[in-house]
Order: sequence, then C-alpha cells, then structure tokens
Amino acid sequence: MFTGWPSDATAFLAEIEADNTREFWEAKGHRHATAVQGPMRALAAELEPEFGPIRVLRAYRNRRFRPSSPPYRTDTGGIASSPGGSALTVVLSATALTTAVGHWTFDSGQLRSYRVAVLEAPGDQLEGLLAGYQVDRRRSLRGVPRGFKGDHPRIDLLKLTGLQVVTTRPVGAWLSTREPLEWVRAAWRAAGPVVTWLDTHVGPADPVPPRPRPAPPSEGH
Repeated sequence: MFTGWPSDATAFLAEIEADNTREFWEAKGHRHATAVQGPMRALAAELEPEFGPIRVLRAYRNRRFRPSSPPYRTDTGGIASSPGGSALTVVLSATALTTAVGHWTFDSGQLRSYRVAVLEAPGDQLEGLLAGYQVDRRRSLRGVPRGFKGDHPRIDLLKLTGLQVVTTRPVGAWLSTREPLEWVRAAWRAAGPVVTWLDTHVGPADPVPPRPRPAPPSEGH
C-alpha cells in the first residue's frame, strides 16, 4: 500500500542532482530503493487496476544515444498507456510532483492525423478540452508549419509536434501521506477526455521495425 514518500526522497533527488557521480551512488544509492523507488512502485501498484500496467522508471539513464547525459536520473516516475497509445505519466523531482498526459512527440503519421483533425470539426472540441490546462509547448515549432499562415485561428495548435497536458504541484509535507495517490488519480481521470480525443483522432505511433541482424560470415572467410 502506498503511504507516501518520506522526506528523504526529495532530499536524495536533490543530492543526486548536485552530485551525479558513481562515487555518490555507491555511498548513498541504498536510499533510492527505500525512499524513492519503493514508494513509486507502491503508487504504481495502486493505480494499475484502473489505468493498466505502469512502467516504473529505472534509476539509471540509458546513455546509448546521449552519452553526455548524467548517468543517474534526478527524478522518479511511472508511465501508463491508454488503449490508443496516449501516455499517462507521473514524475517526482526534488521540487514538484507532475503529471503529463498525451504524446510527448508525434511520429509523421500521427502528426498528419493530428493536423487534419485540428483543421476540421474535432479541432473545435480540442480547443474546449484544453481550456484551463497547461499544455507542454517544448515541442512546438518556432515558425509556422509548411502550408499554413501565421494568422490561422488555430496556429498555436498546428505548431505542436506533440500534445501533453500537464499538472504540477510543489513538494511538501503532503507527499508523506496518501494524498499524492489521489492527486495523480484525479489528474489522470480529469485528462480522460483529452486521451479519448487523441486515441480517436491520432492513435498510436507506428511500431519501430526491428533492425536486421547481420548475415553470418560465409564458410571459408
């Protein structure tokens, strides 16, 4: 049962952000399992009956494509997925608990479907659904997308190359209670109409084809 994060959770995340080294991890990493990861797994377990399987983020970063990134995560979190491929995420950092629901980025097919929907009647519905929400615009184009004019009434939506609605709350004593569970559950439920819109009009990303394995060397070579 989720009973909250102890105060050492945000303390540890702040410390690993300040000293993201193997030496720190070897000396202090045991705190991550008990104060950070354990409660996150308990939170995920209580959300799974309603939202499905939740992948809890590992403490180690995958640096294969970003070798310059820090080796250890400075946050913790979990990701669920809707039937249509929308992500429901929760992330705890040293300063805030945040939920984000939707798609961080669209692939080419999703982007085409999204823009078609925005230009037609579903665009009216989306504008209403997003009213009052904080929309993550870090993946928004700086310029105008090709084929559109800057004065288009929905140009802000058309600039998006992904769509996530975000809720965030500063850390505090409330984290050490069951309140984070109810807060995350309420945020994910409230974003349900946005998820339904994305699942209906955008859908899941195309699967990435597996890389072909190299052919075995021929005999005699």
